Amino acid sequence: MKKEFAQGATEYLLIFSAALIITGVAVYYIGRSPSYPPISATTGVSDNEIRINVEIGSIPEGEWAYSVGTVKGTYVWTTGSEELKAPYVSLGTYASGTYYVSLKHAERGHLYFYDQAVAIS
Repeated sequence: MKKEFAQGATEYLLIFSAALIITGVAVYYIGRSPSYPPISATTGVSDNEIRINVEIGSIPEGEWAYSVGTVKGTYVWTTGSEELKAPYVSLGTYASGTYYVSLKHAERGHLYFYDQAVAIS
């Protein structure tokens, strides 16, 4: 005669423990806040000066980088030398033309925006 074994309390406890661990890991990764400062920003122009207009939030000096170029998709990153905060930060004065502006978090590489066209006439 063949004996059939049922799962005991120990096996159920091990299955339950594994499920709790998996759930805990999932909640940890889903519930993490972003590791970069949240901001709302756009580009702007005033008297040949390209600006990043900040609506909400800020990024400390040295933790953000920008790229201004004439070729879309080509980036030369410059680290911000002042705090990126409202109302705006100047990226410098440029000659007439179309420029593509990008903004990222320097450490994490998170792109806030990229290749925003700015026309200076």
